[in-house]
Amino acid sequence: MKLLKYPLAEHNETVTAMAGVGEMLLLADKDGHVHVWEQNKLGEAAFDGSKIKQLAAQLTFAVEFQPGEVDRNVVFMAGDDKTLVIGTEHRVMVIESWMEKPSGSHATILQVENPTVITDVKLDLTNRVLFILTAGANAINLFDVNSLKILGKIDLADAVKPITGIVDPMGQIFTVLAADRSMLVYQYNEKGAFKVINKFSQYVKVDPLRYNITMPPQADILPVRNTVKGSLGSSSATILLLDRNNNFHVASTLVSPPTGECQSLKFSPKVYAKTKKGIRNDYNLLATSGSKQGSVVVWNTKRVKPLFGAIQISESPILELVWSADGLKLFAISNDNVLYNFAFQETDLGETLPQAEVDLLSQKIKVLVPLPEPEVVNEASIKTLVKTEDDTVSLVQKNEQPKGPVKKNGKKKAEQQTVKKTQGTSMEFNAPSYSVPKDLKRQPKADPNKEVNGTKKQKKDLEPIDFLDTSLASPLVAFSKVRLATPKIRLSFDYKPPLDQNFTLEVKNGSGNEQKPTILKLISKLEEGERTLFQDFIPKFITMCTSGNNFWACCTSDGFIYVYSDTGKKVLPPLCLGVPCSFLEACSSYLLCLTSVGQLYCWDIENKKLHFPINTVFSLLSPTLRYSDDILTRAENITICAVTANGVPLATLSNGDGFMFDKDLETWLLISDGWWAYGSQYWDMTNSNNLLGSVTADDGRDKAWNSSDAHQLASTIRDDKKSIINFVERKTNDELSRKGRIKNLQRFARTILMKEGFENMEEIVTLSHLENRLLVTLRLEENKEFSKILIIYCIRLSELGYTDRLDDVLQWLYNDGDCNSSMLAGISRKDHLKDVLVACADIRHVQRVTNSYASALGLLNEPI
Repeated sequence: MKLLKYPLAEHNETVTAMAGVGEMLLLADKDGHVHVWEQNKLGEAAFDGSKIKQLAAQLTFAVEFQPGEVDRNVVFMAGDDKTLVIGTEHRVMVIESWMEKPSGSHATILQVENPTVITDVKLDLTNRVLFILTAGANAINLFDVNSLKILGKIDLADAVKPITGIVDPMGQIFTVLAADRSMLVYQYNEKGAFKVINKFSQYVKVDPLRYNITMPPQADILPVRNTVKGSLGSSSATILLLDRNNNFHVASTLVSPPTGECQSLKFSPKVYAKTKKGIRNDYNLLATSGSKQGSVVVWNTKRVKPLFGAIQISESPILELVWSADGLKLFAISNDNVLYNFAFQETDLGETLPQAEVDLLSQKIKVLVPLPEPEVVNEASIKTLVKTEDDTVSLVQKNEQPKGPVKKNGKKKAEQQTVKKTQGTSMEFNAPSYSVPKDLKRQPKADPNKEVNGTKKQKKDLEPIDFLDTSLASPLVAFSKVRLATPKIRLSFDYKPPLDQNFTLEVKNGSGNEQKPTILKLISKLEEGERTLFQDFIPKFITMCTSGNNFWACCTSDGFIYVYSDTGKKVLPPLCLGVPCSFLEACSSYLLCLTSVGQLYCWDIENKKLHFPINTVFSLLSPTLRYSDDILTRAENITICAVTANGVPLATLSNGDGFMFDKDLETWLLISDGWWAYGSQYWDMTNSNNLLGSVTADDGRDKAWNSSDAHQLASTIRDDKKSIINFVERKTNDELSRKGRIKNLQRFARTILMKEGFENMEEIVTLSHLENRLLVTLRLEENKEFSKILIIYCIRLSELGYTDRLDDVLQWLYNDGDCNSSMLAGISRKDHLKDVLVACADIRHVQRVTNSYASALGLLNEPI
């Protein structure tokens, strides 16, 4: 492999788009100049340096813009030897016979009615269908490239902003990734008919960027980029390869190295093969680039690790990747006008299969049922500008039609359903078991509302199985009403500590027995180079890994936990839990484990003892609310299970609630509740989801309602990235937004405020939230945040006139006069009391309460 780094000196402006059209490579700059290069000459120059000086663009032409048009940045290019599609964010131009007449004077301009922004343009060369994705008026417009007539329009909801599209090489499906993290898969044909065949909600995470994603030539894999969240907000970028023949379930996962989130995912147009011992293995190559770092990674889809990675080859971001038509060259363009050419020899990548064999592979794709004839398209919002060669411009405006779908007789009909029920996909976890002992006696409760001969259908039928000896089976396993999902066994994976990326714990799972044990290896990548710190062999499958300050831990699929020191010495004998682990987290010197039956363990590794007695998460899953006569019932999902540096377990649920476990009280405590998100002015310290909106010191309402001191303290708490409560409350916001409950509950809360008896509901909910946050920070030993919340809470009590409650707080701090030596949250109670008295000194109607304590502390010369 050779790498040619070629600065594009002849470009006066920055290159904004790159595309491969046949044997040509097209580059466009921000002034609309298109430069056409020969791919083969670029490849020859990479192997023969003497030919670099002979490199030059074969063809150059300029796209003509209308007078006064500001947006001239070409960001979309696609086409073949006859038709070229060039687009900006506000219009799309189609140039016919562009190789013979390289000019934009004979271009046909397709412009969507304002106010809209074009987010992506994709061309299906099989059916000659052009897709134009627009935001503002969220829609997908389908055009016939040959006739330049609109074939259909897919209207999307206001929240479904299309970001990018993925074209099927077979011309059957079109995939859209939206800003609301949904993924829509449409079936379509050359006549413009379409229907939704799959919709995945909260499946992918895309930012408002220009993504470039393609499918392999045999069209059996749909690649998507995703973000898998780890503990306490850490995340790693992943690429999911979805099997088209298996209802788009995950076929494999490619975990990206630390090169930034993927912006370009380009499959090579060729299928490769290698023969070993007479057996031929076919595979695809996938090239990816990061959006923030100038790195390029090439993957073999049949392997987990990258084929090669060019990390930070450019100091500026990589804009686009393009494979050559022969599959032996990969072109990348950076933001600083440098063209990178990765030229491969035929022996580097493997044998390329002929097109006939690729067509045979494509025949294995399931053929979809043909679509019916499309309905009449509403073309009121589409304008077609045809610019002729003699520079005359004619505007063709379609007749205005009523909004919404209309039949031929003019009567309005019900809109076509464009959303299909989400089909579940198996991501990274196995579903919980529904097995119960076969001899378990069950007697379902009779339903009086059912008919006499009716039977009550169970939501999820249980699977009775025979145990070897029911009397000896652990009740926690055989009769547990808590069944949590467990991680899938991966062939190999790497774990990097979130605070130190120089260490990597590599896991290569074997066969789960002594014949081929699992290899566990800790690798250090410091300045002196890569070095193996320790290695171990385990005759079991490893599912998860974690690390603390001075230890590393991993768990197996059958419930064993191994703990190592930094040198590989066993810290503890293998811990046998009896059931698989669902969560394994570590922080400081503490190791937390949550089993698949809901048992919670927390060990102090430094002192080699259990931090608190074994507990359960059963109480978090709302058992009383979901009680029924079924043995197993559905409950909320546990989205995060973590442990703090002080050994405090944290858990968040899919309904938005957050909890912490208190070892002294031996119970779970509520940290965040969705109700406070709508009622408290200090929720998440941003006031983004409260009842009446943000209230600052500069608000037009009563300025004493929220003093500047309290506002300043709230700002410092909001900016604290290490605040545990901030993290939990934002997690609650995410879950409420995901379920779409925010708008409905805000409207409901505003209605309540107008009813008799609920006038002071907002201030009561605000005080309740502040009190809970004050107590939780004290339990979490977040001393600095506790001091700030204490002052905010006392200022709030003073402003609202709750003198008795303020006196109760001051008496608690005064501690019957023993406030000088008594400690609270790391400092003396006297210091806390002084800070509160100074903050509330200017509030007149509570001075009678505060002056007595100020006099007792000697802050006043004489009592007033």
